Amino acid sequence: MTKVDAYALWCTSAGESQIRHTPLSVGEGEELVEVIASDVSPLDRQVAEGRFPPGPPFPVIPGTTGVVRDVNGLLYFAFVEIRGGGLFTPGIHRTKASISRDLMFAIPEEVDPIDVAAGFTGIITALAVIDHLIKIKSGQSILILGANGAVGAAAVQVALERGAHVIAVARNEISIPSVDYVSYDQMPEKVMGLTGGKGVDGIIDGLGGEISNKALMSGGADCKHVLLGFSAGVQMPLIAPRFLGNEHQLIGYNLLRRPLSLIQELMSQSMDFMIRGKVLPHIAQKVDFASAPDAFKTAAAQSGRTVLMIEGYEHD
Repeated sequence: MTKVDAYALWCTSAGESQIRHTPLSVGEGEELVEVIASDVSPLDRQVAEGRFPPGPPFPVIPGTTGVVRDVNGLLYFAFVEIRGGGLFTPGIHRTKASISRDLMFAIPEEVDPIDVAAGFTGIITALAVIDHLIKIKSGQSILILGANGAVGAAAVQVALERGAHVIAVARNEISIPSVDYVSYDQMPEKVMGLTGGKGVDGIIDGLGGEISNKALMSGGADCKHVLLGFSAGVQMPLIAPRFLGNEHQLIGYNLLRRPLSLIQELMSQSMDFMIRGKVLPHIAQKVDFASAPDAFKTAAAQSGRTVLMIEGYEHD
């Protein structure tokens, strides 16, 4: 089988990575695409740091999603995570990739492809959790932790469109019409006050750590508390009686395990949000692919997304 000349970012050990010459073979039923840009997601960073136990042993190519160009010059969002890309198979932080057509979603001309690279997965995740797991209804209340992050900001907008009472928790104050802002140190007291002492019906939690326990104390009866990540800590001190009295439901969530048919449906809905300008990501830095190893070390300290600009990379 003929191999195509390409380069990829390899995580060689915890916190260390380098770009290597990595010739590519096009898989059966897949297409050769040029990678334009790719987000450095929290999941990518956790894999690169060796902090995501289901991930593969080093060395590994990270990258769960990206924007690609096919042989006809058309742009697509590629969701390689659904096939384990970046987790159980090589990821998309590379100059060229071999991808199945059913994992590619066309990007309309009116949408900025770099916005898609940075924020599309966040909208997909928010829709999946709110509509298909929590199943929030109009008039119910939802607590969104990390509401200024990619998933959190998308979740705020999705929940508002569903008619929910949105309580947004973030380090910096959020000023959005019809959204109640609560700081981390105001939980659970202020949340309980905003809900008339009942607590919230759903929680979206990408933080973990002690903050998850504060969120737990903010839950109402039969609250569905969805854990998406652990950026605030891997250890979660939890108050056991709270699970029993109100039957609080703490649910770990992995978008990778959703069926492909649902992912395709969610991608269509997510693009509608972007076309309408309802959810646009905050991009903190755009980094040339040559500096990708440094980008992985600085991404966590940024207040927005880090996007690797891969198109046009030339190896020294």
